[in-house]
Amino acid sequence: MKIREMLLAGTFVTMMIISAYIIVPIGPVPITMQPLVVLLAGMLLGSRLSVVSICVWVMLGCVGLPVFNQGQGGAVMLVGPTGGFIIAFIITAWLVGYLTERDLEASYLKNLMYMCVGMLVCYAIGLIGFKLSFQYFLQKPMSWDNAILLAVAPFLPFDIIKAAAAALIGAKVRKALLLAGLLERTK
Repeated sequence: MKIREMLLAGTFVTMMIISAYIIVPIGPVPITMQPLVVLLAGMLLGSRLSVVSICVWVMLGCVGLPVFNQGQGGAVMLVGPTGGFIIAFIITAWLVGYLTERDLEASYLKNLMYMCVGMLVCYAIGLIGFKLSFQYFLQKPMSWDNAILLAVAPFLPFDIIKAAAAALIGAKVRKALLLAGLLERTK
């Protein structure tokens, strides 16, 4: 891994940590800026480096550093209500990176579509983790309808805005980084 790549990945680790502290507590899963950072990581770092950055963030949290939402840490977070979303961030970053690095000249709408696909995958994995956490870890079984109402519905409007922002910001920043020679074409 080149030093430039380590610095870029480290920048997104830092952004994930900071975004975990920007919250709106609305229930067991708070609204954070983390989905925006995950989408941007995928778009700007590509599939490989975005996974590295999100995995480093997860590992820091698992060893107990306060990097998860609201300054939480510890491996137990992976089985809590937000655990599915933590794992989903890795897959989402990879997917968005995979889709966008193959289409560097994509239109805004196409980039937005890539972001929305990433968020749908994030919701699906996060929702499964949320439901399993309540059923097996917290011993409070819940229906799929209730899980969707608690873990998806309140976040949908905000995450659509985050996806739209990531598509716009990501394309502009990626173009500038490519022109400056700070980002390599992966095609």
